[in-house]
Amino acid sequence: MSFNMKMRSIGLTSALLLSAATAFAAEQDTVVQQQKSLLEKLDSLNAAVLGLKLNGSAKAGGATSMASSDQFSDLSPTQENQAYTDVNLVVTARPSSETEVRVELRLHKDWQSGFEENNNPVLGHWFSYDGLLFNKTLAFNLGYMRVGYTPLTMHTPQAELLQEPEVFAESRSEALAQRNLDTTSRRLLQGLNVDYHSGKVAFFDDIHAQATGARLRNIAKKNDQVFFDFDWSDRYLYGGRLGLDAFGAHVGANFVNVFDRKLSTDSHDQGSADTLILDDNAVFSAEIGYDSKSALSNLPISFGVFGEMAMSWWKADMWTSERVGESFYGTSTGLYPNVDGILDTVAYIKSQTKYSNKVVKQKFGDDDGMSFYVEPFVKGEFGDFSFDLKGRYLQNDENFWSEMASSPSYRGNSVVLNSNGLYADSVYTNLVASFGASSLENLYFSVYNSNPLNQQNIMSPASATALSGDLESAYSTSRLYNNFKNAHFYRNGYNADVMKRLEASEAFMLMDPSMNMALPYGIATPDRKGFAVSLDLDYAEAIEVNGRFSQYNQDAIDNKYTQFAAGLGVNVGRLFGLDRDLIIQGSYDHAEEDAFYERTSDRIMAGASLDIWGPISLLAGYQSVVKEYGNPLWIATESAITKAEEALLLVGPRIKIAPASYISVQYGMLTNAVSFSRMGVAEDGVTPIAVNDELSIDKNVIIADVTVAF
Repeated sequence: MSFNMKMRSIGLTSALLLSAATAFAAEQDTVVQQQKSLLEKLDSLNAAVLGLKLNGSAKAGGATSMASSDQFSDLSPTQENQAYTDVNLVVTARPSSETEVRVELRLHKDWQSGFEENNNPVLGHWFSYDGLLFNKTLAFNLGYMRVGYTPLTMHTPQAELLQEPEVFAESRSEALAQRNLDTTSRRLLQGLNVDYHSGKVAFFDDIHAQATGARLRNIAKKNDQVFFDFDWSDRYLYGGRLGLDAFGAHVGANFVNVFDRKLSTDSHDQGSADTLILDDNAVFSAEIGYDSKSALSNLPISFGVFGEMAMSWWKADMWTSERVGESFYGTSTGLYPNVDGILDTVAYIKSQTKYSNKVVKQKFGDDDGMSFYVEPFVKGEFGDFSFDLKGRYLQNDENFWSEMASSPSYRGNSVVLNSNGLYADSVYTNLVASFGASSLENLYFSVYNSNPLNQQNIMSPASATALSGDLESAYSTSRLYNNFKNAHFYRNGYNADVMKRLEASEAFMLMDPSMNMALPYGIATPDRKGFAVSLDLDYAEAIEVNGRFSQYNQDAIDNKYTQFAAGLGVNVGRLFGLDRDLIIQGSYDHAEEDAFYERTSDRIMAGASLDIWGPISLLAGYQSVVKEYGNPLWIATESAITKAEEALLLVGPRIKIAPASYISVQYGMLTNAVSFSRMGVAEDGVTPIAVNDELSIDKNVIIADVTVAF
């Protein structure tokens, strides 16, 4: 360790000297650029030093959310407070210059419940063994990993929010990170990934081969427990890629297979009320592309095209349990009076029936589908001006299904702030429980809880299961013992799991239409045919203009989706040659469908990120979303939603105290109103009629915290 410390000291000294020389030699460089260069050199030097490294971040602060609603009951709490210390420890061990072990641990302590929690659990966010071998041609990941293939095989659909203000973008990234997610299209997995890139070989620019294996779900280890990502079978993934690059052209092939391991299901006793769907999903795709940049590097314009064609196979078996009786003859005993009137014990043969559960296995589904898309593009750069024009044509069959490419990380429909609110009647309660509170609340806020494991967060059924759709078993309470263990829970709108086909179909009705109405499952969304165009313009990295238009058809229900959006961002500081960023930005996004629920969605976004003076900056953002349902969306069979309106204002100063360390204070105002119809009675008190109603909730949020990176 002493040798490592000496090496780090030498490296730091060298980096500082080199940075100083660079600063004197290039006076035109800004301070920010110099700091960035220094950090890059330090990272490079640290990566070359063997041994153990500890870094991370610590955050301490508090937040309060004050809610008001005419639909609250008189006994409802109206304020929720958070005060906490949150520490993320990153331990990196480098046994060699080519490999590293990475462990990320999260420690959280709630100040207001410090004496109630007893021993807080340590949450392991990341465990991996990674390496870059054979002259950096072969990379491997063992443990946690993020892997992406293509949009039709293995991909995480991400929402595009044009000109999203920094105050919103940072909040969204933090909420994602609590679920161990990020804003990339790579899928979070746990398993083994091997990725080979040859580099220049003969006339090939690159030869690429990749193989991935992971377990997506785990069978519950106890017969009476089903929770978190546990299921009634183990679920596995394996996949592979091959690719060739030469003269700007690319060809490749991809294969992904996800399946339930049926043998693991046999280890569970299936109750008479259980119905299990065990499926297998395989996808093969071929890709081809061309980029003129390598062949025509001297031209200010480059052009190209990328396309992919995929075939999918989905097979499913349904397992049901029947109670059957088997008759047999057995001995029995009884009492019989003898001649003296005394009861004697006698044995005799009797017909008896033994009951047991028999699992009936039958085919449930067998679908094949195809998908195809092509994306041409043109890019150009003329002095300070640059542009990026892209197009897309997409055609997906109704039966096409690619599980690993169809689960977005944003799900919504939860209540993040003031989840302890109580409502005046069950209609409001069920509406909030099913439809959620606000999509903006789900996008940008997150609340941490450490709760004892109990009946509410561990399902422990006897005859019924979480998959049966029946009510909870009457024996659940008696079979659940208090183990005095705590678990971490996050309230936000994000999820890292991968939905199976039937799960995705069930979730579709409640998916947020403002977050990609036409392609809720990304490019792999089944039954879609249409096109999209995008244009991005930039002038001197000071003015940015964005434009989007798309139109897709859904043939099965004769539905057409149309979306258009525009955004503008201006860095006033850079435009006028100031030594600070003064960014003002905004956008408008509209989406609609002409059938089905005849939904429309309108999003307005505006914000500013202003370096006011020295380390002090001001962040501000405003966003409003209006969603309308031409055909009402029925929730919980008792309310039909016609319109949802929401708005969020988030503003506050931030003081930089060190690189990646700052003090932040923010005020937020969140409004949400859901218009819906509910069943009522006429003036005669008997005749049932539809009554228009509204659920309106306003929330004021104050957040103050200090974040320190180390």
